[in-house]
Amino acid sequence: MTLTSAHAFPQDGLFYQGLTCPAEGFEAGGEQTASLSFPTLCLGEQCCELSNPINVRDMDEIYLYDATCTGDEEEDFAARLLVGAAAVDGLVAVFENTAHTYIRCEP
Repeated sequence: MTLTSAHAFPQDGLFYQGLTCPAEGFEAGGEQTASLSFPTLCLGEQCCELSNPINVRDMDEIYLYDATCTGDEEEDFAARLLVGAAAVDGLVAVFENTAHTYIRCEP
């Protein structure tokens, strides 16, 4: 199954954990940030190349992915990520047993 960003995600952009974007501006790579340039998703400083999307049954716009990620120490590791559109204009990511909702801050 080939999936484009239009099928699996909100549009590429910069996202922040919480309900509002920081008033002082947005800097990607911080602990509470996410950036998406499909198929690359960066959560904080960990970036993952997403592949093999599987739609979660009865949940529109939610996908389970295989991922090759680069960690803080530049070592590659394999992971599974659950990613999808949030109820607000943003995304939800479940990674390493942690779930977060991110709001879009910049297109």
